[in-house]
Amino acid sequence: MMRAGRLGLLACCWVGAALRFRGLFANSFHVDEALFAAWARQIAVWRDPLLAMQPVDKPPLLFYLQALFYPLLGPVEWPARLPSLIASLLLIPLTAQLARRLTGDRAAALVAAAIVAVAPLTVQFSATAFSDPLLTFWLTAALTCAAGRPASRAGRSGPLLAGLFFGLALATKYQAALFLPLLLGLGWLRGWRRGDWARGLIGGLIALGPVIVWLWAAGEGVIARQWLNIGGIRPARSWELWPRMNQAAALWRVALGLPLIAAGLGAGLAWLLRRRGRSPLPEVWLVALFVAGYLLIHWLWAVPIWDRYLLPVMPLVAILIGRGVSAALSPGDRRPARRYALWGLVVALALAHLPIAAAARAGRYPIGGRPDADGGAAAAARLLEDAPYGTVLYDHWYSWQWRYHLFDGRVYVSWFPDAEALLGDLAVFAGSGPARYIALPASPAARPVARRLAQHGFLLEPLAGQDGRAAMTIYRIVPGAAE
Repeated sequence: MMRAGRLGLLACCWVGAALRFRGLFANSFHVDEALFAAWARQIAVWRDPLLAMQPVDKPPLLFYLQALFYPLLGPVEWPARLPSLIASLLLIPLTAQLARRLTGDRAAALVAAAIVAVAPLTVQFSATAFSDPLLTFWLTAALTCAAGRPASRAGRSGPLLAGLFFGLALATKYQAALFLPLLLGLGWLRGWRRGDWARGLIGGLIALGPVIVWLWAAGEGVIARQWLNIGGIRPARSWELWPRMNQAAALWRVALGLPLIAAGLGAGLAWLLRRRGRSPLPEVWLVALFVAGYLLIHWLWAVPIWDRYLLPVMPLVAILIGRGVSAALSPGDRRPARRYALWGLVVALALAHLPIAAAARAGRYPIGGRPDADGGAAAAARLLEDAPYGTVLYDHWYSWQWRYHLFDGRVYVSWFPDAEALLGDLAVFAGSGPARYIALPASPAARPVARRLAQHGFLLEPLAGQDGRAAMTIYRIVPGAAE
């Protein structure tokens, strides 16, 4: 049985890898990914190693890990995705280990690992430059160490490692602090003593020490910018609650897929209705209450409903589903026909999930990494590679993309707040020096700018070689006769 479980976990890891590697090279940068990768390149080329001149609003661990790969692999996009890809692959067996320690159930551990391997949310976030896959890995590692048995050798070192991994999670993203109650609760349930709590604190300080030094060296405002960029924190207003619930439900429907949601609901019902056998372990109840509280906080407080905020609890959701599935399928005095029917249902749900997993592999869902995430910015930047020094690209919508794609280019990106500011600049500089270009989205948002330019006698000439299906177009601004 143990050998079969290991083979099953190995199969989950192989399936997870097969679903993830395509995105490493096929995806393009979301605007946040482009910004993070640009910061990593600032570190890698030693242009701004402390990011003191960048508008950084997050802890720096991800950016420094990304910077390690750029000198080895060159100025291409995929080195920035490697930390997340590695973390995502390791998350599959790590989730199984956490499930095994929380439930003592090998079947639940295997189901949890399979869900993490094939769920669209975990698949599409794997090959990205976001910080959330790395955050999820550190948090899961911290919880796994905290859930170890104190009587074992690993259990004695567990508090130190739990604190260390939790500190690394905080060094990746501040939202890790939301998981502190769960970590403390697991420590209490595992019977941590005073020395264990002290070792956990020491581990956290070891990880956070360099971050504190970096915050001091980089200057003030990093945390303040984080709050500003998410719009501050306030309770959601009454008229926002129903739309926020609908938005969150739609995200979960895509994040898991309907077959996994059906499996989760069915497993939960079987778990609640089952009367024989042991009651759920306190650790499982703690995880269930934490997940419910986490989702409730993100609903009742007016934080953005973003897919990336679901990712850290995905391993915990997978463990709860796995425990319910295991409880429904565990041997007992049920009639064999019923057990065979339940196994047949599991197989049918797994087969129904295959096209969903394949679509996630291709990045077709509006979550995580996607091949068209950059709106054509990378291709547009290649058209300007040979532009002479002094070339100006006016932009309002894609500045973070240009930070990366024009990192070593000779083009100066000039951000304009509105059409009048753009016209004022052109009134002084148009017609002199190298060519001037503008990036406009293929949406109605660009029409007022294009109309004002035309009214003042400027012609927009699209650069040759652009994909007409892209979300943006680069135009050369040609001064003409004013009307």
